[in-house]
Amino acid sequence: MKQPIRFFALGLLTAGIICLVAFYLFDANQEKPELSTKEMVKKVESEGYHVLTESEYISVSVQSDEADTDSNDNNNEQNSRSDDTTENNSETYTLTVESGMTPSNISETLAQNNIIDDADEFTQYMENEGYSKLVQLGEFKLTSAMSRHDIAEVITN
Repeated sequence: MKQPIRFFALGLLTAGIICLVAFYLFDANQEKPELSTKEMVKKVESEGYHVLTESEYISVSVQSDEADTDSNDNNNEQNSRSDDTTENNSETYTLTVESGMTPSNISETLAQNNIIDDADEFTQYMENEGYSKLVQLGEFKLTSAMSRHDIAEVITN
């Protein structure tokens, strides 16, 4: 029994020595020369990227921030107008989920009260996304302006 263990230990020692020699003889870091900043810029530009100095970057980011601010102002105005119109057109319904109700029952109730268009489609969505097992008991205020995802989130939280 001693002899096989000695040979095993000798094999491990030999493998360790071979790995150590290979590590020191074939060091990958020695072959890579360091590139200067200009060489790095040329290499990056040859790959199709754009290199900006710090001052150019600051001016571009300031212009981008100004453009974002302008577009956000326009979007806020449009959203407030569209919110006014959707609030007038949407129907509100308080859904009461009781013990024993299935997702198909809930879908049919929502379709009858014009909250969703297609009961079968909503039931499939609930099944596919895993919401059907998470339906909670209680009363939930829903509107016809809500998406399928929003309705599912409300009745499962």
